[in-house]
Order: sequence, then structure tokens, then C-alpha cells
Amino acid sequence: MAAKLPVIALTGYLGAGKTTLLNHLLRAPGARLGVVINDFGAINVDAALVAGQIDEAASIAGGCLCCLPDAGELDAALERLAHPRLRLDAILIEASGIAEPAALARHVRFSGVERVRPGGLIDVINAADHFDTVDTGGSPPARYAAASLLVVNQLDRVPAAERATLVARITARVRERNRWAQIASTANGAIDPLL
Repeated sequence: MAAKLPVIALTGYLGAGKTTLLNHLLRAPGARLGVVINDFGAINVDAALVAGQIDEAASIAGGCLCCLPDAGELDAALERLAHPRLRLDAILIEASGIAEPAALARHVRFSGVERVRPGGLIDVINAADHFDTVDTGGSPPARYAAASLLVVNQLDRVPAAERATLVARITARVRERNRWAQIASTANGAIDPLL
């Protein structure tokens, strides 16, 4: 029996850099990744932004994955991409900016597709705007708890003298909810694909 294909969820608020990070991963030499792109609306804008990088995206438009009444549409996309003839290394789901990471992780965990397994959840953070838009005080956002990797992105938009302090502040907030998640800092979504 073949090993199950990991399904990695990619979440983050609008403008965090999810599509930029996805494109970076797709350009990695030897990348064999399937992609499910979810966008909120009738026209799937994010799919158009990665169309030149992939042979065929499984696109789910018109709603957020975590809000679907059942996971049937997601399962159909995963079933298609997990077919052994494609010889993929992983499947990435780029979720809408309004997706709830924990709900998306549950959809993946309880997928009815036999050839897939949960591969983790990457949450992308816009370093420049994070404390004004996502983590605005009080308890740390629940989304931190669902992530296996948090990518503090767009550090190039933060003055160099403030970057280390900002990353330390974000890290401290994440650790209040999640002691185990890896945290990577970057600009332009340029993370190490091996992560």
C-alpha cells in the first residue's frame, strides 16, 4: 500500500502573502505539489495568480472551505489530486483569507479520501499589520493554536531596527496558545520548502 499523501493547509488573512508563499513553493526545483485554491466569491482570483505555476488547480470558488455544509467538494478535489498517477509529494490547500484555520484543519483530518493524511497547517502573518488587524489585544487569536508553522511574512515592510522586537512579540503571543508550532520569519514568502 502506498504512503498517504500529506495535505497541508495554507491560511492567513487577506494580504498576508499566502499566494506569494504558494508561488515560492511551486517554483522550488523538483516541486511535485497538488494545489486546491479556495477564494471567496464567484471568480477565483487566487487561482488566476498561480495558474502559470501549475498544470491544473482544483479550484473551489463561491465560498470558504470551512463554511461548506459538508466536505464533499473538498474531498472531490483531494481525491483527484491524490491519484497515484500524478506522483505528487503533497497537496496544498490555499484557503480564503476569511477561513478559520481550526475548521479547515478538521475538514482535512476527517476527509473521506483514503489516500490522504493531514500534513499540517501553515498560517501566514503580515508582520507589518498584524497587531492592527489580527491580534488586536486581549487573548491571542485562536488561529495560533491550529498552526504547525507560522510564517511571519513581509518583514521587509518593517524598519530593520524594529524587526527582531516585532518577531519576538509575535512569538510570545503565539506561545500563549501554541508551544509547539515552528515560527519562520521572511519577506516575499520565501520560506525553505523543506519546512
